[in-house]
Amino acid sequence: MAEQMLNESRLIELLTHQRSLYRKLKMLAERQQALVTRDDTEALLKLLSERQKLVDGLVKLNEQIAPYRQEWSNFFSALSTEKRDEISDLLEEVNASLGAILKNDARDTAVMNVRRERVSSDIGHVDGGRRATAAYAGQRHGNSLTDAKA
Repeated sequence: MAEQMLNESRLIELLTHQRSLYRKLKMLAERQQALVTRDDTEALLKLLSERQKLVDGLVKLNEQIAPYRQEWSNFFSALSTEKRDEISDLLEEVNASLGAILKNDARDTAVMNVRRERVSSDIGHVDGGRRATAAYAGQRHGNSLTDAKA
């Protein structure tokens, strides 16, 4: 890799931007919890759209960080202690944010799965009730025809 392509200032700039996107994503994940709890579908869909834009930004950013990952050992070991600490701090915060986001998403997914199962069960009970009503109505209808013929 050309030395110009991999410079510490550029990596710090990229990681700082990544941290910013993860902070925003974490805030949205926290707002998402309230929307899931309130079952506010419309607002949740809007929030998920905002999250997707941030995720798209992270994907593009990861493409720019990729060359640093490929040369990570050599690049990182050549940095001053101060720059290594700065980069390590950025990476730790990003990883902590990502962990919190994944934890929140797992919790929200569990809540939505329970809700979906409950709705599915309720629909099953309603459908069973309709079939029972239809069978009863058919039986009553059949008896009255039998009585009319007799």
